[in-house]
Amino acid sequence: MKINQLSAHLLIALMLFIPAALMGQEVSADTSLEVVQTPRVRHFSVGVLGGVDRNYHIINMSYMTDYTYPNFTLGKSLGVQLGYSPWKWLTFRVDGVLVEKNYSRDHLLPYNAGSYPDTTTNQYLNVPVVVMLNVGKTIRLHAFGGVYGGYWLTSHRKGRTMAVFGSPEYDEEVDLDSEESQIKYNRKDGGFTYGVGLSGVIAQQIELGAEARWYYGIYDIQKEYMMNLNPRYNTTFVLQAGLSYWF
Repeated sequence: MKINQLSAHLLIALMLFIPAALMGQEVSADTSLEVVQTPRVRHFSVGVLGGVDRNYHIINMSYMTDYTYPNFTLGKSLGVQLGYSPWKWLTFRVDGVLVEKNYSRDHLLPYNAGSYPDTTTNQYLNVPVVVMLNVGKTIRLHAFGGVYGGYWLTSHRKGRTMAVFGSPEYDEEVDLDSEESQIKYNRKDGGFTYGVGLSGVIAQQIELGAEARWYYGIYDIQKEYMMNLNPRYNTTFVLQAGLSYWF
């Protein structure tokens, strides 16, 4: 299932890259003398970015018929970015981003006896490295793709659970450094990332931009601590805006 999803995501990325690459080649062909003869400006950039995300907690439900996982769970992202452009149509970029990869679930009781919902908030540090193809001057279009590595920093969960007397609520921080967590959870994160963006120059060396980005995780968030586990992956869609200073 993960292989089919990865193929579909890579196909989408390829469809985004081919038009942008062709347009980038056309622009560079028309302005080749300018690139060679004019002193290059705006080599490097630093900036900040932030936005909202929607995480898809992908899990093979198998025998877990008493659980459901709603796909719509919002989160936040915040980070910094570094860029290098050897030419106007090409940029190499590295980001350091705190991304929430949250999910919700419902534990359904038999015979329509009710459900016990809970929500888990997970914060990750992601470091994507991407190649961007740029088209335009004052207003620029971008298509980008690359890889990312990351680490699972914190986890918090709240909800209700079954008990002998009633259904008590809980609201607790998960200790990911505990011995039990080290056995159960895989805190390593990584995979592929790609997306599209739009930016505009609002001052001589300042650029404002917005982008839509996918993080496609390839690591199961669990370790193999027991038999017949259901693999779990995070795929996260992010809408974010950023401000860059070029020098």
